[in-house]
Amino acid sequence: MVASSPSVKNLPKGVPGCLKKRRLLNDPLLRPEACRDYGEKFFHLGWWQDALDFFQKANYAPGLEKLKQHCLETGDAFLLSRLGLPQDPETWRRVADKALDLGKLHFARRAYEMAGDPEKTALTEDLLTGAAADSEERL
Repeated sequence: MVASSPSVKNLPKGVPGCLKKRRLLNDPLLRPEACRDYGEKFFHLGWWQDALDFFQKANYAPGLEKLKQHCLETGDAFLLSRLGLPQDPETWRRVADKALDLGKLHFARRAYEMAGDPEKTALTEDLLTGAAADSEERL
């Protein structure tokens, strides 16, 4: 008897599991409309990376723009870097500032680097180093 994965049972209707998702993304005949639909489903679930995969396959600019807005609201420099679109320094600064406000120091440092702001990159690095030193002192 083969046990099924509990996560597959809990997926909302119409949302593919990981194996089906991989097959869909590798299917050269998958229509852009289907990719957009899957991307939207994943986006509404908060599964940003999955949404990105389908939006990119569909070359769906509105979906990519929604993900960019999500990055600006959450300071997600990693996701922003994966969008596949060049971002202007001001966008990177906004993401960095938000990440810093939220305590996402690694994201902040990376976004300041991408913004071309060596002073704030160094400041964030100092914060990271200080945070590491504080953690070591507590051990």
